[in-house]
Amino acid sequence: RPLVGHVMALLAVFEEAAVLPPEPSSEADTLIHALIQTQAALTKSTNAAVRTWFAEALLRSDALGSEPVPRDRLTSRTLEAILTYAASHPPAARPAVLAGLREFNLGQTDLDLIAHLYEKARNRLKSTGRDIHKVYDTQRQAMPFR
Repeated sequence: RPLVGHVMALLAVFEEAAVLPPEPSSEADTLIHALIQTQAALTKSTNAAVRTWFAEALLRSDALGSEPVPRDRLTSRTLEAILTYAASHPPAARPAVLAGLREFNLGQTDLDLIAHLYEKARNRLKSTGRDIHKVYDTQRQAMPFR
């Protein structure tokens, strides 16, 4: 149940930044599905290629000197690390990774949608002097599932 709160907090961040697609829409459904499935793949995949890809994304983020990134849940920092890594190491260019993500009904277009909306949210929040990670932390604390 606590993992649900992380996805809900990310959706709340998108809503606060005014980038959450309207419901009902296929884009909103796709975003919700993609976030849930990304978290599922991150926390439950046993596919070696997927595990390595996520590990590389999170290690690279640590090496860049950012704050510690949790490895057992999809937070704003974890998502940012994954999306940053995916931009230069797209799953579509790694058939084994893409196949492993597809086990969770997750594809390159799903990651592209999340990346687009995340970047838009980060930029909108930044333009008003807010940090996306602080907004996430505040939203996370307000979620019923801890």
